[in-house]
Amino acid sequence: MLERHEEIFFSLLRSGMWGTPACIPCDFKDWNNLYRLAMSQSVLALVADVMLSDAEIVARISGKAQEKLRSFMMANMMTADRLDILVAETASRLNEAGIRPVLLKGQGLASYYPSPGLRQCGDIDLYVGKNDYRRSYDVLKPLASQIDDVRKLEIGIHFDVNIAGLDVEVHRFTETFPTRRLDRIYQAASDRGMTEDTVRMSFNGVEVDTPADVFNAFYVFSHMFRHFLYEGVGIRQLCDWMMLLHKRRDHIDTEALRELVVSMDLLKPWQTFGCLLVDLMGLPAEEFPLYDPKYSGLVDKVAKRILDEGNFGKKRNIFKNKGESYVINKARSFFSHFVRVYELFSIFPKHAFRQLWHTLAESMKRVRMDMKNLLYL
Repeated sequence: MLERHEEIFFSLLRSGMWGTPACIPCDFKDWNNLYRLAMSQSVLALVADVMLSDAEIVARISGKAQEKLRSFMMANMMTADRLDILVAETASRLNEAGIRPVLLKGQGLASYYPSPGLRQCGDIDLYVGKNDYRRSYDVLKPLASQIDDVRKLEIGIHFDVNIAGLDVEVHRFTETFPTRRLDRIYQAASDRGMTEDTVRMSFNGVEVDTPADVFNAFYVFSHMFRHFLYEGVGIRQLCDWMMLLHKRRDHIDTEALRELVVSMDLLKPWQTFGCLLVDLMGLPAEEFPLYDPKYSGLVDKVAKRILDEGNFGKKRNIFKNKGESYVINKARSFFSHFVRVYELFSIFPKHAFRQLWHTLAESMKRVRMDMKNLLYL
């Protein structure tokens, strides 16, 4: 069962996403917990906008708190503008080199929000595919203030580059899955979603592709669910998914989506998180593809885990105060993931178990790569 400040948090969030009235009891005074919750879930700008637009709420919070909220909102909107400019710049550079990038998540999904500048900013994700992956590294390296070592290209699904203080991930795969069968199905869907029926958007006058609607709806969810299993996910990611489903509802082929969700063995998680969108976040049930209210009983359990852990699990102690020992840090990290799998077993047993083995395999790859890099030092 949600605590009082958590219920009010969702009321403010629904108001920001849908324009519905926020319901704040007259005796509510727990503004600090509300603030911390919105911050940990990466939706503070959305919640702050509702609070500062309501004269009754403004009268109940201090002038210092109001100024803090306004400053956060302004900083977020300025960063959003910088990200739009960088999307245009990096896409232009890649296009000039004959490389066609596809913008994933982030700024593309922000455009579906009622006020795009209020979506809390993250990094930029660009998909270029396997064939242009190495060339993309060479194209973007001159722009970089920092970039992954070239040996990083041998592992993982993306390399990281920092340009003008902003992070960009350049992907050769949109995602990978823990079994060969699932990964084969997913990569075929990804290849189609990155090349056929893509959705074009304009950033500072530069046209940039985003994924096809059916694949994008699945990809945004599967990426979010992976984070939920692995380390924790924030409400911002659910807002992203919800706004995509809402804005592109007339373009999403429900039967094609069903086939993909079922073939990837994600129908139960999909429908469970769909109930969360409907029950707590205000999405009309008729706008959620494959909606089934039978999973509403799991909503509070899933929501509490999200609220308790924070975006990317930042509220969990395992990510704080890391020591200097490489072996101990790796052991602590794996133990943390093992504990999470045990805790999630009652909700999504086979998905949690599958994710554990995927995490172990990826961790071993990274350990091998780290050991290999040590030999170069």
